[in-house]
Amino acid sequence: MSKRKLVLSVVTAFFIIILFGIVIIEPTEIWNRIKQNSEELKGGYSDSVVYDGNHYKLLHPIGEKNGSLYISLPDLEAITSVKTAEEENQLTIRYEDKKLTYDNGFIQECSLTKDELCGYETIDGTIYIPEVSVEKYLGFQMGFFYDKQTNTVSIKSPEEQAKKAHDQELGSTIFVHKENVPAEKYEPRSGIYLGGYVLQDEYIDTSMNTFNKLTGKTHASYFKYVGYGKPFPKEWAEEVIAAGGFPQVAWEPNNGLDEVKDDEYLRQFAKDAGDLNVPILLRYASEMNGTWTFYSGHSEQYIEKWKLVHDVMEKDAPNVMMLWNVFTMPESTIDEFYPGDEYVDYVGVNIYNVFYHNDKIEEKSDFEDPLRLLDYVYNTYSHRKPIVIGEFGVTNYTVTDGKHHDDFAVEKITRMYKHLPELYPRVKFIYYFDVNNLVNAPEGRKINNYAITEKKSILNAYAASIKTDQYLSKVEENQAESETYSFRDFFFYYGGELYVDYKFVRDYLNMDVKENSGKSMQVAFNGKSIDVKQESLKIDKAAFFEKREIKGLPLGEILDSFEVDNKLLDGNLHIHIAN
Repeated sequence: MSKRKLVLSVVTAFFIIILFGIVIIEPTEIWNRIKQNSEELKGGYSDSVVYDGNHYKLLHPIGEKNGSLYISLPDLEAITSVKTAEEENQLTIRYEDKKLTYDNGFIQECSLTKDELCGYETIDGTIYIPEVSVEKYLGFQMGFFYDKQTNTVSIKSPEEQAKKAHDQELGSTIFVHKENVPAEKYEPRSGIYLGGYVLQDEYIDTSMNTFNKLTGKTHASYFKYVGYGKPFPKEWAEEVIAAGGFPQVAWEPNNGLDEVKDDEYLRQFAKDAGDLNVPILLRYASEMNGTWTFYSGHSEQYIEKWKLVHDVMEKDAPNVMMLWNVFTMPESTIDEFYPGDEYVDYVGVNIYNVFYHNDKIEEKSDFEDPLRLLDYVYNTYSHRKPIVIGEFGVTNYTVTDGKHHDDFAVEKITRMYKHLPELYPRVKFIYYFDVNNLVNAPEGRKINNYAITEKKSILNAYAASIKTDQYLSKVEENQAESETYSFRDFFFYYGGELYVDYKFVRDYLNMDVKENSGKSMQVAFNGKSIDVKQESLKIDKAAFFEKREIKGLPLGEILDSFEVDNKLLDGNLHIHIAN
């Protein structure tokens, strides 16, 4: 064989080996490329995206192909503020100091054997970018908001990813500042009364003084459950006072509402409460919106009995604050039990972050945000009444999986207590439910341990979070006449505009709102009226993968039309308006 033929044979053999090496070693990559070119983009996702905690209505739907998500370039530009430049056959997308460049629709530095997706998709003239490229070259993180079952895509900026978990995806807040707002009984204007429940914490012998010492702060209030028909707990109330606080009484008609009458028992209970001569938060018949109480499902009778109790307390115990307190869910039944503003001093809600719902391993709920669990009650009622978190508890151990979840407890407790004073200024009380239900709950409810005193990491997280002066240890006197309101989550961005639920415009800005049609609403204020476009969007509720429809109005246009003072500061909108 000649030397030339030998060289030719060697070269040919070399290329054959390479070809077979690619086919043998990397068949998945080649098959993926074939599939990528042959499959259509599939839909089925929400028509919104959550970016750094805020909702954005999409111009084009999210697509999926080959297991990868695709977002349209116009949406990527509108949502994340990336900058694009096109020259001949080259497309460059920039975010801060990062860039993604396509030449003839292909990333030049992309390796077929390492990256499944090296190009973009074009549908009806619109470019769609795959998530792997958005993440690798621009630094964003794409996934699902809360959980994959929501079908809502979440995008986090590099800046958001750098934050601690309890600080991520807070989103923006709309603040409304008002003057000459009358305060409710004992309402603080400089912070939140710090409260707790320790009567079943055997680890500290149910001692309020020990709890104060361990947490490093005197709690302004403690609560106790009292069944209707039992006398007012005078001795316990005096112990609360001796520990530096004032009592909350969770008074429950567990034999049904028929036993609630204008009789000697009710009058004596009120007299004993009045004789104490300190503030008393009376949480009468709470969690009525659920199905688990003996007074659920009877809203008319409930309101009738509530008004009776209110009137007796108003006459015989003027130191009593009437707390109307619901559970986080179901939302649909809440408002039918509301007695009316003149019969309520405070509106409350009980919030629990559990690792699983209903002791079912398939109902994992570790993604739920304690702040968003507050939003419905807060947004619906805080314009009319100050808010109380009557109970707050977080799972640190559950029998559902037999595991400890200390990091989960630390994250949720820190998130709630760190951000509550700043983002939710209308919250005036919060009570931590310091109980190990594995020991103290009735049969059928021995599922979660919520106690914070048994584990040092959880206790330290709680103690660190309540150190701020915004958590109050004493009753505040001489309340300020100005008040700040806030509104969260029930708004979205679309086409560069902020659309807020129409109820905010009606309830917080005190404007008249009328629906013209499904496409516009009339807004009137100070003798002037305008018609504005309505945009709707379904966003995710805080739990159980349910959706909430937001009927949004363009807030900027409304504020400008009525010359309402407003300012954007650190991503939050501040509005100043006369009460």
